[in-house]
Amino acid sequence: MAVVEIVLPQIKKDPESAKGAVGVYPFAFNAFKNGGVIRGLQGRIVSEDGKDTSSDSRGLLVLEWPEVSTFQSFIQSPAFAEFAGAMKPFSSGPPDLSVFETNPASHLFGTHPVLEVLVIRPKNPSNESEVQTILKKIQSNSTKSSDTNAVYGSTVNLPEKRVGVLRIFANKEELADPKNASLRQDIKSEIGSLADITQLVAEVKSIPL
Repeated sequence: MAVVEIVLPQIKKDPESAKGAVGVYPFAFNAFKNGGVIRGLQGRIVSEDGKDTSSDSRGLLVLEWPEVSTFQSFIQSPAFAEFAGAMKPFSSGPPDLSVFETNPASHLFGTHPVLEVLVIRPKNPSNESEVQTILKKIQSNSTKSSDTNAVYGSTVNLPEKRVGVLRIFANKEELADPKNASLRQDIKSEIGSLADITQLVAEVKSIPL
């Protein structure tokens, strides 16, 4: 079991704000390290559902925590408050934080630079059995396709459940390979009636921790 957080900062859409937010990142990374983060990725979203978003300056952070309680302690800490305060002048709103309990995820944080994230929003997020059905279908498809790369789980920090699927690739060509695309297509085919699915593709690199 792993605990993986996906952070989507909400940055104002102007070059100075984007530059200013990036300038805060070294301070943030130090706070993450002291707060207990095991591993992390930073990057930018370059496409959403196949549409090029590389010019939109949309950032992304992926963090692995040892336990959910460690994440909860961090967001209540002075270090988090200081980091949030430093980001506030450049933000259009609070960041979107999704914390997932997943299968093992350490391989996501290696040297490969292309990350795919499927954000799955169940149409009945309060129905736990429906969320579990979605997870079982993802697990079944992952096993069927022999995709040992897929990391998946449901959120533990939001009132309305989300499911996430993350995969890491050496390049965009590997992401687009029919063998790797089949898992995404199978998931959409099998759970499309139960949930709304958004595909995000990001260029990432490891956070120095």
